[in-house]
Amino acid sequence: MNASDPTQILELDRPTGTSAPATVAGPAGTTRPAFELRGATVTADRGTVFGPLTVASASPVSVVLGSRGTGRTSLLLSISGRMKLSGGELTTLGETRLGEIRSRTGVVGFEAVDALEHAVTLGAILRERLAWAMPWYRRTPRITPELSSELLAAAFGEFEQPDPGTLVRELGAAEEMLVRIALALIEGPELLVVDDFDAVRDPAERAVVAERLSALATQGIRVVLATSDPGDAELFAAHEPTVVEL
Repeated sequence: MNASDPTQILELDRPTGTSAPATVAGPAGTTRPAFELRGATVTADRGTVFGPLTVASASPVSVVLGSRGTGRTSLLLSISGRMKLSGGELTTLGETRLGEIRSRTGVVGFEAVDALEHAVTLGAILRERLAWAMPWYRRTPRITPELSSELLAAAFGEFEQPDPGTLVRELGAAEEMLVRIALALIEGPELLVVDDFDAVRDPAERAVVAERLSALATQGIRVVLATSDPGDAELFAAHEPTVVEL
């Protein structure tokens, strides 16, 4: 058993076609684009949110560069199959159907999707996510320190993990982001979209999160993140990231 793969620990049932992703060595070794947008547009009552946008990324890491209000959150939600385009076409991991895209992607850093309740413990949050991910006929296990460690391992790597009794409000910015990444990994996604990467204000803490996302990309999980800081792309230079400017 690989302790860094929480889907092996609990033998979670994967949706059809969501086997563990193959290792991606870099752009030259990537067999298919992470995503492709062709004239993609999202509009709302007040006008265009983003687009029309035509871009493709075959890189293990893609960086969406834009300030808040440029449509970057909507773009990431579209790439992950959680927002329908108003016009144009989208392919993510070779899929065009939103349900298939959702089943193969995970989301991190979206206030309306995966925000953590600050008054609860890490153990409670882990157990809640397990209950959501596991088949209805299986009992959700109690979160022991050992199970917590295994569930957090892929996201935290060699960095110190918080105790399952830690309240969310006691976590540092990098720790909270890594916990949210760990929660998304429970369902075995092949691609992670990470919004508000720049919400981790401290450069040293942001570098920690970048290091762990880079490690996941090396293991074969594609990463698409949004930030307003052009320098953040340099944190992923080893992966020759695709930069999408909004």
